[in-house]
Amino acid sequence: MKTWENCHDRADAYFVSSEEGFIGSVRGLNWLRSQDIKRSSFKFSTNYIYEDIKDFNKFKNSKILVVGGGPSSSDLEFQSEDYDYIFSCNHFYKSEKFKDTNVDILFIGNEVNTFSSEFLDYCKRSSTYLAIEDLQCRSAHVFNLIHKFPEKAFFCSSRYQSKFTGTASKIVIFALELGAKNVDFIGVDGVALDFNDKQLMPHGFEGEKLFRKKKKSNYLKVISHYKYFDTYIRDFYPNCKINNLGRFNKYNYSYEGN
Repeated sequence: MKTWENCHDRADAYFVSSEEGFIGSVRGLNWLRSQDIKRSSFKFSTNYIYEDIKDFNKFKNSKILVVGGGPSSSDLEFQSEDYDYIFSCNHFYKSEKFKDTNVDILFIGNEVNTFSSEFLDYCKRSSTYLAIEDLQCRSAHVFNLIHKFPEKAFFCSSRYQSKFTGTASKIVIFALELGAKNVDFIGVDGVALDFNDKQLMPHGFEGEKLFRKKKKSNYLKVISHYKYFDTYIRDFYPNCKINNLGRFNKYNYSYEGN
């Protein structure tokens, strides 16, 4: 198992640490507590640490849709009543397709401007929980989220930390950790065969952008990380029905084109 602890380059790793070492790792309980201005209590497993929020019990045995920002999310046609809950991330609220959808949990990444009127307006008109999973270097944004949305913003940490599969893959694992019985996901894609890391590619929420612009990558490396993610979640959560709805999009790691 490739971890931050046994890889020279963290970009090669899939996890922060081993399962048994996660709580005491660099992304473990003390790391979360060092940021937690709320002085929360936490629940933890071998894959996740997150605030102990009673309302999260409702996710157990539910059907959850995870919408990532990959190109395939533009293909999604769904009725909200098809799912019990919807999780997403980052600039979901900027998408014309999804901006009026009330998501139940939104993971906030480093690229989100939490001071923008667009972001704040979405949060005010929705009942969305706001997950702070990797904002330790953006203390002003953390304070802003906690100050403006004290009942909705919460801290969490994922053991899975691939540099290539993005935030949405960590949300899929979070949904599984919460005990969902069915997790469908879309927009957790990868890259096409003709991938060039210097060229813009379609994005489900923002039109076009560079793929992991701070990471040097190639097709084989990117796809290998996505395929590992897919194998891992199916092996680790065998009792949950898991569906990759994006597999018919050419950018998806499991592309099933004609």
